[in-house]
Amino acid sequence: MASINVCAVNFWPTFSLKAGFVNYLLTRAFDSFNIVDNEQDADIVISSVFVTKLPLDPRRTICIIWENMRPNYRLCSYSISGDFDSYGGRNCRVPYWYAQLQWPGCVPDQTAPGSNNHGFEAPVEIEALLHPRSVRPGRDDDLFCCYVANNPELHRQLCVERLSRVGRVDVYGNIANRPWRSSKYDLLRRYRFNLCFENSIFPGYYTEKLIHAWVGGCVPLYYSDHWYSSDFNPKAMINRINFSDLDAFVEHVALVNKSRSALSEIFDQPLLTTRPILDPAIDFLRKACDQIMRDFRRRATSSNAAGSSQRPNFDMSMSRPPIVKHPGRNESCPCGSGKKYKHCHGRLTSGG
Repeated sequence: MASINVCAVNFWPTFSLKAGFVNYLLTRAFDSFNIVDNEQDADIVISSVFVTKLPLDPRRTICIIWENMRPNYRLCSYSISGDFDSYGGRNCRVPYWYAQLQWPGCVPDQTAPGSNNHGFEAPVEIEALLHPRSVRPGRDDDLFCCYVANNPELHRQLCVERLSRVGRVDVYGNIANRPWRSSKYDLLRRYRFNLCFENSIFPGYYTEKLIHAWVGGCVPLYYSDHWYSSDFNPKAMINRINFSDLDAFVEHVALVNKSRSALSEIFDQPLLTTRPILDPAIDFLRKACDQIMRDFRRRATSSNAAGSSQRPNFDMSMSRPPIVKHPGRNESCPCGSGKKYKHCHGRLTSGG
């Protein structure tokens, strides 16, 4: 594919296409691309999910969604998100935690982090996640638990309250007027546990929180949906989703806290049991961009034939979310697990 012009819109002020994970995806897909400032000059528009202005032409737009939000195909043609669902072939799953990894040849974004507690950590070597950490049994001088957050979330706050009955929970971040403006690893290594609940729960929505807790040397106290084992080793953490209620979860944490052998069993586990790959995402980007540009050339030809040299206006009412056809129960699950759909994500839709 010839070099293409790419524009980024609706991102946070410090975002740049010149380096970082999105740059890496585009470079792997197209070898080279030109960054342009205006949508009018772009072949492809990359947008975040924080839409502050409507795209000039959603048909040329690919949305990067790393929040717990579903794709809106009135605002884009394709999406990259954490969702397991392909939405009729228009979405490719690349969970946000992938952006925390040190991919071969990826140049980290050196832009200074914003006013929150994110972005100070160095990318994580993939190989390190595939092997156990050096076992660090609970030392007498270990602090019990810490929690770093920007925004209050009720269930996490309730968990802090309950965990405080077991031991002291130190709270950092904007939520406690104690911002942590350096790598969280410098903080986490002092603690035995790290409370790292996701902000909200949806299949496939896994962020940087679990990665940071594990790499920081803590036992992660996690909360996600049941499908987290598609990405992570369940034995490397304590997940609230596996307990009937918050009290049962906290009671189990208290038991682990008292047992050197129980702590060691968790520490002696890799976080990943399969190596993450980007090949499906690279292929998806190539095909999506090729289709976008083919469609644009076809529309331009039709417009010129009709006697107009203007780019056709996009009627927002014409774009509708696709009708998603789930695979048959005995077909392979689209998440790539190799299991039949009925034994994997089909259980989610069937309520099993």
